[in-house]
Amino acid sequence: MKFTQSNFIVKPGKILVLIALWTLGLTNARAQQVLLQTNVATDTLAPRTGPNRPWFGHFYGGYGFTAGGSALGVKYGFGSTETVLGGRLKRRLNGSLALCADLRYAYLRYQLDPDQPHDLPFLSNPDASQHLGYHQAQTELSARLNLGRRGNVVGRYLDVLAYSGYALGTSNAAELPAPGGGNRELVDHAPPYLARWLGGVGLRLGSNSLALVGRYRLSNALRGPGLPEPPRATVGIEIGWF
Repeated sequence: MKFTQSNFIVKPGKILVLIALWTLGLTNARAQQVLLQTNVATDTLAPRTGPNRPWFGHFYGGYGFTAGGSALGVKYGFGSTETVLGGRLKRRLNGSLALCADLRYAYLRYQLDPDQPHDLPFLSNPDASQHLGYHQAQTELSARLNLGRRGNVVGRYLDVLAYSGYALGTSNAAELPAPGGGNRELVDHAPPYLARWLGGVGLRLGSNSLALVGRYRLSNALRGPGLPEPPRATVGIEIGWF
């Protein structure tokens, strides 16, 4: 058999096909190399933090009104309130039960009714505006019962709670007319008759970021013989920041 020179000539079309195949091979090789460098295990790990995960933390704020009977002569409404700002850490135990721990600041205020008589150390003056204030650092522990089925959201829940706190600052402030006109303010800081440690129990019924909270103070807010207690209960709302 005789071979001529034309048998070894590579046509331009074949050259283009060979280049295309070679380029495609490099592309596949790069794709396989990136795939081998990917840690597939990290993509399949279940997340541990979130509203309905084993751990969840968030901030919240609350506002409530004092409630219940009192012989002290307290003016109810916006004059006697409790304001709270804090953070909460939740540990889910199973699908229906969780534990929560709170750390917060709370300001408790009792405004005295000027139309009712008061014994010392409080003023008995119909022209005076007087209130008691407690600036507290509080801790709270609660057991949470989750209500109903849900996804990765807080959902509906019921908390049974107990709290305790130390009053970093207390005051008895009064504002009354001055002899020369205008008003003058009298403030007694950290008086001995205002208790420093306050604590109690409560319930919280919530749905996602909104909750209705009721607390009952077991400790005395006033210390001293013959001093009547201010209202022990507060009822209000909490708004969570998720």
